[in-house]
Amino acid sequence: MSRAKRKIEHIHHALNHDRDFHNHFDDMEIVHQSLAELDWEEITLSAKVGGLYLSSPLFVNAMTGGGGEKTKQINGELAQVARKANISMAVGSQMSALKDPAERSSYEIVRKENPDGIIFANVGSEASKEQACAAVDMIAANALQIHVNTLQELIMPEGDRNFSKRMENIQTIAEEISVPVIVKEVGYGMSKETVKALYAHGIRYIDIGGKGGTNFSKVENIRRDQPFASFENWGIPTPISLAEARSAASDMNIFASGASVTG
Repeated sequence: MSRAKRKIEHIHHALNHDRDFHNHFDDMEIVHQSLAELDWEEITLSAKVGGLYLSSPLFVNAMTGGGGEKTKQINGELAQVARKANISMAVGSQMSALKDPAERSSYEIVRKENPDGIIFANVGSEASKEQACAAVDMIAANALQIHVNTLQELIMPEGDRNFSKRMENIQTIAEEISVPVIVKEVGYGMSKETVKALYAHGIRYIDIGGKGGTNFSKVENIRRDQPFASFENWGIPTPISLAEARSAASDMNIFASGASVTG
């Protein structure tokens, strides 16, 4: 199967697979504070994440690209929303465009539609530093996501099976590239052990991408002749992963995605 066709299948199945009834953020209670000592007019939702200045803690996370005109249309519309809402946006994995220049426009449309926005590039953890730099240049990105998706790859019929050099690749890119590097999970969450290992290798930005959003085990199982159903409930819920990450490295810059239907 071509990579472009797989991208379209991912979109279709992500939109149509059954959602978990339970949202793990519903297990949390906000502690009421009677003495706020704040001025409503001075409250702002802007956020500083390391060297990134964001208008809001909300952002459009990595979705798609590399699937021809349909994914170009989706990315273009998402970029328009991000521009109007003044929020940051990440593109999906650009590995397809790095291997097939015909797919570049499905990512470049994001910068075209949102010329002044905060945009995150995206590559897999198998990428070389040259590919990472090319992905950033492709969309004039403000930061780079490196996604780690071991379980998804193992369930994916045509997925990778060798992950022995991934940490080495991530460290090399982080040391060589000129924009912040965000290591991103794709829906299984990050344990404190993972966060400690990333921190030890120089990573200071992560997206824990916890369980609770798009379920790539389900997406890939739909594509399999013999599904691995036991992995469809696998992963660390976003609130728990957030607590794990914060306890592992108190000065790590953390994006806590994964708790909505878009993952």
